Amino acid sequence: MSSTGNTPEARPAPRILIANDQEWAARSLESILAVEGYEVVRAYTGRQALERATALAPDLIILDIQLPDISGPDVCRLLRDDPVIGPGTPIILTTAGSSGRSRQAEALEAGAWDFATQPFDGPLLTLRIRNFLGAKAILSAARREALVDSETGLYNRRGLALKLGEVTAGARRRRESVACLVVSAGSAELVEAVNASEALAASLAQAIRATVRGSDIVGRLSPLDFVIVAPTLNRDGALSLVDRFQRALAAARPPGATAVPLRAGIAAMQEPDNLAPDDLLDRAVSALDWATTDRPVTVSH
Repeated sequence: MSSTGNTPEARPAPRILIANDQEWAARSLESILAVEGYEVVRAYTGRQALERATALAPDLIILDIQLPDISGPDVCRLLRDDPVIGPGTPIILTTAGSSGRSRQAEALEAGAWDFATQPFDGPLLTLRIRNFLGAKAILSAARREALVDSETGLYNRRGLALKLGEVTAGARRRRESVACLVVSAGSAELVEAVNASEALAASLAQAIRATVRGSDIVGRLSPLDFVIVAPTLNRDGALSLVDRFQRALAAARPPGATAVPLRAGIAAMQEPDNLAPDDLLDRAVSALDWATTDRPVTVSH
């Protein structure tokens, strides 16, 4: 059945990652969470938990203390350092063994939000999870507001810095390429004409949204300078993206309107092992300085 304009869009169910190699305990958790309508993803080792947390960005994570390869507290510490998870994702550590004060202290010191023992008290656990997910939603909303450019809805400089860290960290783990594009329509005359530049900025932002993939990160550096961070894209793919963007902008231009001269700088890294997130953006900005309106400049590594 199609939705009408008055019907609110369905929100995806919160995703919860369970890392536990004991089948009976994991199934017990799954049954508790299924009743509440949560999406459950399983991991059986600490390494799987790290990989799936980064790839899927769950809303909440439940780790057993005694995983077969990496202890739950150590996994928790690693996740807290992971830009995708960070301190804002609730993590609950669980145990079927001793739940004494030292175990609880170990869990909290590792960055867990809570500590639970098996067998689980279903009603209490679901109340805690509901509260944690509510807190995460508030944190996420505040974070989005602080990281987004109010005029275009794209990431601002602060948001770009955060997302660059996430993308480059993921590229290193997966041994994938990543490209950063800086597209500029900036000129002294346009920037001084505030009204004209804002109208142009809106057109540029709309054309970028129509061009990029769902996995790409888009931000605004300055009134008429925009950034696209594209995971898995190499130099040739980045050049194709610039070409598609220029065609989208031309298609949206009203009849008789003057074409906008654009410059593009591209930094494309095949496997950014030792690359700091800021380096990728700095290289793309440096490439932009040498670009002309008919020749994007690329820096590959």
